[in-house]
Amino acid sequence: MPMHIEGYKFIKKHRPWTGMDKYGWAAKLLLFAAILLGIFLFWDVFLLAKDAVIHPDVSGASISSFFTDFSFDKFDWILGGSKKYLVLIVLEIFTFHFIQRTLEIQMGREPENTFKIFIAAEKRMIKVSIIAYIMEIITITIVSTLLGLIGLKSTLGQPSEYLIQFYFLGFIIIDNYHECFRLSIKESRKKAKEVMGIAVAIGGVAYFLMYIPIIGVVAATMIGAVTATLAMQRFSPLEVAEEEELV
Repeated sequence: MPMHIEGYKFIKKHRPWTGMDKYGWAAKLLLFAAILLGIFLFWDVFLLAKDAVIHPDVSGASISSFFTDFSFDKFDWILGGSKKYLVLIVLEIFTFHFIQRTLEIQMGREPENTFKIFIAAEKRMIKVSIIAYIMEIITITIVSTLLGLIGLKSTLGQPSEYLIQFYFLGFIIIDNYHECFRLSIKESRKKAKEVMGIAVAIGGVAYFLMYIPIIGVVAATMIGAVTATLAMQRFSPLEVAEEEELV
């Protein structure tokens, strides 16, 4: 978790967004789509604020009850289900670019920032997102059932569900790192399990950053990609020799 501070400092110092212009219209189009997605995700927030102005007594009670009667489910009203994966699919060009730029700065690797490479990365992102979404549902169902059998679902059900979501969200970001070293999706999944804590931390921070209106989806992608790369290089590095073997 503290490595997100390192990730922020890295971004501030090295400005890894340089080179995005090489993607041409694709980067601009997807950035525009991300902004629209951010607006769409927070439309309910706007309606809540509007009601607070028009009906302060009613909305005030509702807002107060949100904090006094806390439930994890109340945080899932925007990014529940497949929405968080849709965010990463739309912003794949940024995730892949930031990871490659971080590897270039850290290791001197020449980035592959052609439009053809991006299309391949986008196709893989869609596949990985579908796999993650299906596995998330299956895992949550199994864990929820087991917790119910031992009588702990009421206390551990919601927290465990969020940890599972964090893991798969983090896995998708980490998969971009593995993709740079030519790992298959199957190999990437195996290695992600070896660094489950990193995946949960990356996914958790990215998840909550997405709640920041409009710019949150871009911030989650940028910070998540850079921090994931720094963390993987420190705790589970892939050597150049291993990369050449996989090629």
